[in-house]
Amino acid sequence: MPYRNSAKRLLILGFIFGLALPARPVAAAANEEVVRIIPLPEVEKPRQICAEHGRVYIVDDRDIAVYSFNDGRFLRKIGRVGQGPGEFKIGPGRLTILEDRLAVRNMFEVVFFSLAGDYLSQVREPSFAGFFPYLPVGKNFVAFPHDRHQDGSFAPATGCIYDGEGKLLKRFYPALPEFPPAPPPPGSGPPAQKRDALMVREYADWLVYKGMIFVVDSRKGLSISVFDEEGDLLYGIQHKLDRVKVTKEFRESVLEERKKSKYAEYDNPVFPEFFPAFVSFKIDGGRIYVVTPAQKDGLYEVIEMDLKGKILERGFRFPVKPIFNVPEAFALQYDVEDGKFLWLEYNDAKEIHDLHIR
Repeated sequence: MPYRNSAKRLLILGFIFGLALPARPVAAAANEEVVRIIPLPEVEKPRQICAEHGRVYIVDDRDIAVYSFNDGRFLRKIGRVGQGPGEFKIGPGRLTILEDRLAVRNMFEVVFFSLAGDYLSQVREPSFAGFFPYLPVGKNFVAFPHDRHQDGSFAPATGCIYDGEGKLLKRFYPALPEFPPAPPPPGSGPPAQKRDALMVREYADWLVYKGMIFVVDSRKGLSISVFDEEGDLLYGIQHKLDRVKVTKEFRESVLEERKKSKYAEYDNPVFPEFFPAFVSFKIDGGRIYVVTPAQKDGLYEVIEMDLKGKILERGFRFPVKPIFNVPEAFALQYDVEDGKFLWLEYNDAKEIHDLHIR
């Protein structure tokens, strides 16, 4: 049973860290720029927000809610919990918006819908993809699966190209940084010796855009490697950024917050000297948006580039505090559409979630 248990734990880890929006994302102090706020009474337990093609998609606990980006109108729900075509076994997993369709994780499958939300088809993942999606690129598919060690544990994710039948064609990117260990099983007692737990981790992620694979890796600085559908390197983007030190104030705030966690007694918090070079990235309208840990007046720095990496704009305008110990999960908590940032916050007074657009 080691494979099945390890797979289940990694699946839970990806689900918890990658697909769970907090009740109230911690927003930094914003400046005077107007934020458009749209109430979302149809949303109950949001896990992810995506925006593209004039629509806002919110992955909820049991389905996906769709809204108009322009006027905030509720448009429809996509899918439901079930075992049939277009249904989600335990609720929708990670959503990716492609140029012509939606791709939604469904346990070890990927379900495809039209942009409007109609069911199209589904495919089985050829290997355990863990946190990252399994997506079409040209005539092939791309994923970052986890190879299994002899003891049943999983190695860090590596980039792989598959054909349309799920046959492995090529490994094109080496191991990404390891994820934090899965939470301890419910009811387990504290260990005899606490495990070291990094409170600030390096960031690595990828997405498919216009038939190309963009892989980011903060271990190399502001680094983006761009591959074609065969996994061959097209070009690289590299910018040297000033490293931001992890401050005493930040460490103290994290340790204070961890006192509220039921898992605090299992871990020994460890802090590196510096934050990663950047903590998330998005592509919207042919532009790359990178968020760095640099701050000014309570806002985080945004570096905007074209697809070749030329810096077009740089300034402090991102209002949501990153999740530094699992930055890949933080990247799912906001999106960019028409050059504007979108995120969710819980409205305590009205007891509903609000969509914020800035």
